Amino acid sequence: MKHSLIFVATTPFAVNAFLRTHLLGLARIYGVTLCVNTAAYPLAEDIAHVVRVRHIDIARKFAPWRDLRALFQLIRCFREIRPSVVHSLTPKAGLLGMLAARLAGVPWRFHTFTGQVWVNRKGVARRLLKAIDRLIAALSSRVFADSASQCRFLEHERVAHYGGVIVLGNGSIAGVDLTRFHSDTAARAVMRAELDIPDDMPVFVFVGRLVRDKGVFDLVEAFALVNAQHPQWELWMVGPDEDGLLAALQKLGAHLKARIRWFCSTPNPERFMAAADVFVLPSYREGFGSVVIEAAACGIPCIAYRIDGVIDAIVDRQTGVFVEKGNIRDLADAMKWLGSDDSARNALGEAARARAVREFSSSSVSAAWLGFYAAIIKAAA
Repeated sequence: MKHSLIFVATTPFAVNAFLRTHLLGLARIYGVTLCVNTAAYPLAEDIAHVVRVRHIDIARKFAPWRDLRALFQLIRCFREIRPSVVHSLTPKAGLLGMLAARLAGVPWRFHTFTGQVWVNRKGVARRLLKAIDRLIAALSSRVFADSASQCRFLEHERVAHYGGVIVLGNGSIAGVDLTRFHSDTAARAVMRAELDIPDDMPVFVFVGRLVRDKGVFDLVEAFALVNAQHPQWELWMVGPDEDGLLAALQKLGAHLKARIRWFCSTPNPERFMAAADVFVLPSYREGFGSVVIEAAACGIPCIAYRIDGVIDAIVDRQTGVFVEKGNIRDLADAMKWLGSDDSARNALGEAARARAVREFSSSSVSAAWLGFYAAIIKAAA
C-alpha cells in the first residue's frame, strides 16, 4: 500500500508556482492529496490529473468563522485519509494545517516558510503575526525555509530554535524549469515586434504581485528618474493587482511621466523575461525570490534591494546588482548603468544564467525533495 502524503496550501496560485514539479514526482511513488481553496485560482491541469484534490475553504486574510470551518474540514480529511505526512505552505495554511495535523495525530508534520509577512510590520501586528509563525514551528515536526539567509533570520528571531530550520537543495522551493525559462531570441523578436520596440532599446521588467511589500511604488518613482534622462526606455509591470493598487500606481506613473506598460497576471512570465533586458525586484521581503532565478535562466541580470532571501538568489556585481532597501535614487542609478552599459549587462546576464543552470534547476530541487521524503518514509516503516 502506498504511503499517503497531504499537502496544504491556501490557494492554487502558490501550488502552481512552488509545488508543481514536486507533486508530480511524489505522486508517482506515494498517494498524494492536495488540500487547497480551489475557488481562489485555477489549479494547473497536470496537477489535478495526478493528485487527489480536496477543496478546503481557506481564506487568505483573517476570517474567524471561515478559518474555524476550514480547521474542522482539515481535521476530518486527515482522520479519513490517515496520512504519514502533512506538509503545509503559506502562513494561513501553515497555521490551520499544522494545528489540524497535530489534533488528528499525524506522525510527521512539515511546514515550509517562504518569507515572513511581519518583517516590515511594527507594534501589535508584528508581535501577533510573529507569534503565529512561532506556533506553526512549535506544531511542526520539522520546518523548512527556501534560503539559507531566511533560516538564519528565523533562528535569530527565535521563531525556531538554532539548527531547527533546513533548506532542501541549494534554495528556492521549486527551482527553475529550464525548459520554460531560457534565452529565446525568436520569442524576444516576436514580442518586441508586437509592441513596436526596437531590439536595441533597453527594457526593464518586474514580474510579481502588485503589493506594497514588493516595492512597486519605489519602482515607479525610480523609473521616472530613469526616464528623465532616457525617455525612450521602458518598464514592464507584469502581475496580478491583488491589493487594488493598480489605479494608484498608474496615476503615479502618469504624473511622473514614467514610460511604463502594465500587464495583468500571466501564465507565461518567461515571454516577458526573454524579451526584456534587466529584471528589477525592489521587494522589502522575500523568502528567496524565485522570479530572480527564472529571469537569470532567461539570461538577464537582476537589480534588487539587499534583503534576506534575495541575497541567496543574486551574487552582487556577478549575476546582478544590489541596492540598499528603500534607496530609490540608487535604484534608478543601477537601472541607468545597466541600461547604458551593454557589455556589463550581457556579462551579468550570462553569469546569472550559468548559475541558475548549475545550482537551481527544478530537477535538482525536486530530487532533493524526493530524497528527503524517501528517507522519512523509510524511517517511519
